[in-house]
Amino acid sequence: MSTILKPTITTAGLQAIFNADSNGLQAKITQIGLGDQAYDPNQNRTALSSEKNRINIASGRLVTPTQIHMSVIDDSNKTFWVREVGFYLSDGTLFAVYSEAGKALAFKSPEVDLLLAFDLALTGVPAGSVNIIDQGIDLNILIAPELAKMATAQISNMYRYIKQKLTLLKAGIH
Repeated sequence: MSTILKPTITTAGLQAIFNADSNGLQAKITQIGLGDQAYDPNQNRTALSSEKNRINIASGRLVTPTQIHMSVIDDSNKTFWVREVGFYLSDGTLFAVYSEAGKALAFKSPEVDLLLAFDLALTGVPAGSVNIIDQGIDLNILIAPELAKMATAQISNMYRYIKQKLTLLKAGIH
């Protein structure tokens, strides 16, 4: 899933950017929080309403000076609808939050690892003032076991079908 989000940048997030920028540094996004409450966020928010999991960013890159692409994988055994997303700086500050009343982005089930990709549009902050600290993980590799399981299931299903068809042919039933 890849969704372009236009989050609400928090007052604390803006302050962190300006503090870092005045020191010649960049604010560093390191984690994404996922929660299950849907609402219209405001700039005064310091936390998600109902955070269920906070995940290190697996991979990220700057797409344009005002757009960042990030990917995370939630491999927890939790169950919830993802209705709010928080972007956290390295010091734990909630930099930005996305949520929309009445809208869910995804469903997390214990049986399935949830892979999420976000394109974060940064409006209202100086270009180049935000950086991503990721784990350097290529998520395309991580989905290989799931693809292998699906291929095995499909081949097994085809094998059963052919075996059943041969049994019917040997019995003279067409």
